[in-house]
Amino acid sequence: MSENSEAGASESHEAPENMDDSDVVTMTLNDVLEFEDEMIENTAAVLGAANDKNCSYNEGYLKRQALYSCLTCIPEAKTDPSMAGGVCLACCFHCHDGHDLIELYTKRNFRCDCGNAKFANSGSKCTLCDSKDEANELNSYNQNFSGTYCVCHRPYPDPEDPIPDEMIQCIICEDWYHSRHLGVEVPEDNFAEMTCAMCISKHEFLLHYDGLTTTKLSNTDEQSEVDVTAEENLNRAPLTGTLCTKPRGKSEKMVTKFWLETTWRKQLCTCDSCLKMYEQEDVAFLLDNEDPVHLYEEKSKAKAHAVVEDQNKQLLNSMDRVQMIEAIIGYNDLKENLGNYLKKFAENKKVVRVEDIEEFFEGMKARKKKKVEMTYSCR
Repeated sequence: MSENSEAGASESHEAPENMDDSDVVTMTLNDVLEFEDEMIENTAAVLGAANDKNCSYNEGYLKRQALYSCLTCIPEAKTDPSMAGGVCLACCFHCHDGHDLIELYTKRNFRCDCGNAKFANSGSKCTLCDSKDEANELNSYNQNFSGTYCVCHRPYPDPEDPIPDEMIQCIICEDWYHSRHLGVEVPEDNFAEMTCAMCISKHEFLLHYDGLTTTKLSNTDEQSEVDVTAEENLNRAPLTGTLCTKPRGKSEKMVTKFWLETTWRKQLCTCDSCLKMYEQEDVAFLLDNEDPVHLYEEKSKAKAHAVVEDQNKQLLNSMDRVQMIEAIIGYNDLKENLGNYLKKFAENKKVVRVEDIEEFFEGMKARKKKKVEMTYSCR
């Protein structure tokens, strides 16, 4: 999945399949290291500061964390998301290894369910934390916990869908949508967050902030549409505060979704009336500066970048010319080897960690080094 703040395509180092040897561009060691760094940082963007050895339960309801839904322990969740249980990164390794896990990317304000009453039928216990409440009343579950997404209610990736498409997450319900099912064109840049039509229909105060969208509102959509008539605009309870006192033009457009600019949350009204409304509609998280996914990703990437940058400096200082050539040659079959490596994780229903990616590259370097040594010994 591609989080909406990362909507732009990343630079690719892969050579076209029809490229012959005469067209191959020479790769430098820095290119190889940059590719490795990018993979590690992208993995860290999702996992953040997650601990793969300790259950996150004792940390309470975390503002944001990587989560997984276990369909082996709770098969009923396949058809009823409310039955599902979300487990943290550590529990997916230690308590649900080899299980049918749905990777949920990240969810907000969630506490690990592993081993609580939701897992009673399977008899599954949390091996990392044996003292837990029967239920986490504040947890929220949507169709993603069943392994389906979007208005099409299909899995991702979808084996029956040959069309490549990015997924964009609604900032309120946190469901994911195919870009082609949104009913409007995805902006090429200058948007950080998206709100789906269903959430706009539930939280009409958002209509007071349509001036902060980056694209015009659309009139058609596959979802339930909100018919914003002039009468509804007049009857809507007036807001007070930063933007809610601004005169609004009358609109008869059917609002489908908003593409929101990076700073739009700062414009939300914070008067007593609006603060009470946010609490009542369970969207007070919109005022939390640490809530946006793209900020969570950027912070996590920055931490990972600092680590790999130091490792790369140490690596370059320790390598001689032969080792450098070896690393560059190794890049040629990187795509094939990495694909086979990651395929094993998918087949065994295992989650790929930062350490796994690092292990892959270390293993590849060791194999190539052995191959070079054997070549020289035969001369």
